[in-house]
Amino acid sequence: MIEADFQKRSLKLSLIDAFLYSLMVGAGETYLPAYALSIGMSEVFAGVLATLPLVSGAFLQLFAPPILRRIGSAKNWVVFSAALQAISFVPLVYFADHQAPDFWILFLILTLYWGAGFSISPAWNYWMGHLVPAKESQAFFSRRSRVAQLGLMLGLIGGGVALHNRVGMGPFSSVFATLFLFAFVCRIASSLILSRKFFRAEWILEKDLVGFKKTWQVFFKSADKRGFFVKLFPFILSVYISAPFVTPYMLKQLNMNYGDFMIAIVALLVGKILASFWLEKNRSQMSGFQIFSWGVIAITPAPLGWILSGNLTYIVGLQIVSGFGWGLYEVGLTLIFFNNLRSDEKVSSITIYNLINSVGIIIGTLLGAFFLNATKLDHLHYVMLFAGAAFFRLATGLFLIKDKSQMTRGSVAVNDSPKQRVV
Repeated sequence: MIEADFQKRSLKLSLIDAFLYSLMVGAGETYLPAYALSIGMSEVFAGVLATLPLVSGAFLQLFAPPILRRIGSAKNWVVFSAALQAISFVPLVYFADHQAPDFWILFLILTLYWGAGFSISPAWNYWMGHLVPAKESQAFFSRRSRVAQLGLMLGLIGGGVALHNRVGMGPFSSVFATLFLFAFVCRIASSLILSRKFFRAEWILEKDLVGFKKTWQVFFKSADKRGFFVKLFPFILSVYISAPFVTPYMLKQLNMNYGDFMIAIVALLVGKILASFWLEKNRSQMSGFQIFSWGVIAITPAPLGWILSGNLTYIVGLQIVSGFGWGLYEVGLTLIFFNNLRSDEKVSSITIYNLINSVGIIIGTLLGAFFLNATKLDHLHYVMLFAGAAFFRLATGLFLIKDKSQMTRGSVAVNDSPKQRVV
């Protein structure tokens, strides 16, 4: 088999990897906050637990470049990190079926999960940059995004149906144990698929890997990048003042069962899928920054929507609209961010972006947590939280979309946007 055939086969394997990974996210990762609530953690702890390990994971990934430099192979690193992410579900299977872990044990497990996940991203992007021909990138990543969305939806629906109907498997008495085992199997299979993809020995990462200090220098040497992310950071922070607490609000304040909760989460994904179809028809008419700006405008008032009604039909509509906005936001941000990145900047820039994004997430989460923790955790104070979050989104969003730097001009044919389950 010639090299071109190996590369073509690898792209097909990448689609399978995307499907398996998304199944893991849909059936496993998505229901982690629900699991935390089910074992008796408070609404505040459940919200914090959904985001705090992100920051630990983002800091953990900063130590990846020196290790990756020694390994040299992006493929080996990606396969190892994917397997490590799968292994993080093993203790969750045990705890879900035997005894409830305390907050810090669960925190450490999720830190391992996110640390491994973040560590994959820079090397995976570098590797795929060699595998995907430039002229085929738009079609391939669009197709990969569709496959990932299908896997995510199937995982979400399967997990929700299993929880709603208390479907167990084999010796497990807990449905969560079954879901976490399924997530483990999907991710370990994904790592095996990754190990079958093509990699040339010449595709070494050594010249593109730098230490911690130089990583920051690479990222901040551009005034445009620095200025844009200085404006993006407070918006991310404002989003997560309320976003982590929507799941506790649905399950505890609105008393949703797992079936209705699943429907609400799937509706968010449906909105993103609709956005991707809309962008396929209209993206050529807009720059990446215009797409991003419309996304910011759409998601800014979303917290206010939770104040108006707790009716399921209304919530489904709200989630579809919110998901549409997030679809625009994610694709637009991807186009802006990766448009000006050279190959030798990818690893450092993505690493630092992950960290900046995660710090914004946790500061916003802690602000929301401090507010709720100081209240009675009743409906009125959730209303106050959502209203305040919408105000901060408006203030920081207007500041952000007025950006006129070179960083926000032009676009590139990329449609494999980051996955975020927020409202």
